[in-house]
Amino acid sequence: MIDGENLVLTIVTFEATKDWADLLRVASPDLDEAGLAKLIAALNTTAKCVAVEREYIDKDYRDTFSHFHSKRFSTPNSRCLRLHFFDQHITRTILKEASVDGKKVEALNKSYLGYSVIRPTKPNCIGRTFLTPASRGSASAFASLCPEKVSILGTELAITGFPFISQDSDVTVCAESAVWMILRYFSNRYHLYPEIYPFQVVNLTRDYSLGRLVPSSGLHVWQMAEALRSIGRPPLIYTRRVSGDNFFEHLLYTYIESGIPVLAGTKDHVVVAFGHRSSFTANLPGSGTIYSSQFNDAFVVNDDNRVPYQLIQRTGVVSGAGAQASKYTFKDIVDFIVPMPEKVFLPAEDFQTVVTAILESSEFGYKVLSPSLKDSRLVLRLFLTTGKSFKRHLGGRKMGHAMVEDMYRNLPLPHFIWVCEISNIDAFGRHEVCGEILWDATRNAREPNGWIALHYPEILVVDIGSALNRAQELIRFDLKDPTTYELYRNNLQPI
Repeated sequence: MIDGENLVLTIVTFEATKDWADLLRVASPDLDEAGLAKLIAALNTTAKCVAVEREYIDKDYRDTFSHFHSKRFSTPNSRCLRLHFFDQHITRTILKEASVDGKKVEALNKSYLGYSVIRPTKPNCIGRTFLTPASRGSASAFASLCPEKVSILGTELAITGFPFISQDSDVTVCAESAVWMILRYFSNRYHLYPEIYPFQVVNLTRDYSLGRLVPSSGLHVWQMAEALRSIGRPPLIYTRRVSGDNFFEHLLYTYIESGIPVLAGTKDHVVVAFGHRSSFTANLPGSGTIYSSQFNDAFVVNDDNRVPYQLIQRTGVVSGAGAQASKYTFKDIVDFIVPMPEKVFLPAEDFQTVVTAILESSEFGYKVLSPSLKDSRLVLRLFLTTGKSFKRHLGGRKMGHAMVEDMYRNLPLPHFIWVCEISNIDAFGRHEVCGEILWDATRNAREPNGWIALHYPEILVVDIGSALNRAQELIRFDLKDPTTYELYRNNLQPI
């Protein structure tokens, strides 16, 4: 059913057959069959209604139009369509009433799946797109997400997801599109990062270009890294060839677990990886320490050639309700770029080195200080977070002992901390941990006093000296009747 076919806002309601052909007819010629196929792949199981917003001025397409498309002899339209997707049938009356009724806007917000801008560009018409993970169905995964607000007929809706855009094959190809997605994530989530538009992404590499900027022939790894550095995210570059298969995939997982989206490159393409999915039935080696990355069986990615929230799986076998697999597997990823926070000096591999040294230490090792863990097979989970966020989530987790929670609340912490959660097989299977190591992310791996706190079930050791900007001064607290407690979850959200 189509309501207001000739109006600026047209509402297309899918009948029982979910006839997407109506949408193609209403949104033509900007929306073509290739673009429709992508929308169907992304939304076929959830969308029941589409609001087609005509004459939409999209800030990202207008940026590329002004700097490139307007200079062509055959000039495309400067305006776009914006398609808003809902998982229930809506009407103009519902949209109008929601603008003045808080309860109705809340109900409308729950049904809103997000939007996709349709550009008058060929061969790829899918422009800036922001869909909620719910639009794809459950993937039983965790991912970095950011908020955005949208206005429809004066009704403001708030959604959470990860930015997506397809390449236009002129100003943006896969590299520029992937960089744009990461930069838009940062500007949406953190106010200190400016909003960057597609042609600005191209200009970020102007001083490092080996040829003309547009039409673009893509970017090299080092050019993408320079683009990230220029907006205050100094990059780290890792390659499979240097790191080795298992450690390479472990580091990729660790940065994603830290809530940092990364640029993951294959031999001929680049995607944005920003989440992961774990399987606790995975076959693991029979002895030795286990890292949580070993349970990981898929990375959540945005691939500009496909649709949002794809899964790059370890083996390529599709599993899980609503999961749509990428054509790539773990082995296809040959390098990745990490846009690190400016005030993080210690990389993941160095943090793992110091953690290993502490756990095996004759003075602070778990076999020395923790009778309950002494004979356990440890499970370690490494991640980066902010001291503020870590403290904010103390109450709900209880930290296994009131003394630990109280001490952490009153302990001065740096802006960023590395955390190693310590668990065993049984507790980790319940998503619980037994203790943690906190490390100052501005220290380096050669500073023996870089750790802030060491927590085992029976003991808490805190360096109060470094917390007060003095020489190391250790305070020990014996902990009676400790309990396990839940994992730290703030970096990623369930999807």
